[in-house]
Amino acid sequence: MWVDELLRWLSSPILTLGSAKLSTLSLLKGLVLVVCLHFVAKWIGALAQSWIQVRTTVPEYTATLLVRWIKVTVWVFGLFVIADLLGIKFSSFAFFAGALGVGLGFGLQTIVNNFVSGLILLMERTMKVGDVIGVGGEIGKVVHIGARATLIETPRGSVIAIPNSQFINSSVTNWTLSGKSMRVPGPVTGDGGANVDIVETTLLEIARSHPQILAEPSPQVLVTKIGDTLGFELLVWVSDPLDGARQVQSDLYRSILSAFKEKGIALRG
Repeated sequence: MWVDELLRWLSSPILTLGSAKLSTLSLLKGLVLVVCLHFVAKWIGALAQSWIQVRTTVPEYTATLLVRWIKVTVWVFGLFVIADLLGIKFSSFAFFAGALGVGLGFGLQTIVNNFVSGLILLMERTMKVGDVIGVGGEIGKVVHIGARATLIETPRGSVIAIPNSQFINSSVTNWTLSGKSMRVPGPVTGDGGANVDIVETTLLEIARSHPQILAEPSPQVLVTKIGDTLGFELLVWVSDPLDGARQVQSDLYRSILSAFKEKGIALRG
């Protein structure tokens, strides 16, 4: 007798959503289905990750992002199926859903833009974790490419989150896309009466004596200006574009000041 009473109580509607009348029993059924969906999504995600790692050569961070969105797709599809099994018809909420969709469309526009931009970055592979890039006046090493933003670590030790859309809509300098070396410029302005050959020889000697400057490509000196003053540019290559470039440039300038003073070569501003 008490079993019949319990079943009657569990089957009594306690909540109405549109045309669906939900009882305690149907809510428990929905809860069990959601728990099952959690394990199904987790299982499908694990299968997808194993397949991607075995069958493709995409980086680990790309595989992780793809698996995450596969799980999201499973969850969205599964929730619609569960709602249908519970008798919830979304046509009853058409007006509300339309208004909500418009509001979310405006609110999520930036998020969707950044997400799509992130997928474009992953597919084009013009930038990857470990690259040294310059964007928006900042230079740093890429440490993470996420669904919404990319994290870069600057030489100051700070980590900056840059929206993915900025990499699509603005100019980006990738210092390490074609290799790990970087050319460091060293502009120098001397007196108009300075001996060009002596200045060039001195600059090359300074560059070749620095332990962090690469022998290949070899250092190069260009004459960039003539007249009352002479403009020179010392071009050298270093293997550490993030931390080494600024230090090498500083070392070169210190050595140039000392060598020019010793040889009587006047510097001009």
